[in-house]
Amino acid sequence: MQRQRDPWEPFRLWLALTIGLYAVRASFAWTWPGAIPGWVLLAMVLGGLALASRALLFPGRVTPYREGDAGWWADLRDDWRLWWRRRGRN
Repeated sequence: MQRQRDPWEPFRLWLALTIGLYAVRASFAWTWPGAIPGWVLLAMVLGGLALASRALLFPGRVTPYREGDAGWWADLRDDWRLWWRRRGRN
């Protein structure tokens, strides 16, 4: 069985790198790491948006419902009916 790939993994890594770069830039504002231009951060944010868009548009691991599985709405409806029956007996 082939392992399913997480479509959000590249986005999370890129987001961590972007936040780390911003933290380094903010922490060392008066030294050379603080001289990182703003367009670099803008490019990293735009790259993160592109990765998030790709993960949303091409999830790659959507599995169809199993046969006989009614989904979360049916589970919620069953819980509500059970609660209503218990409430009526008191």
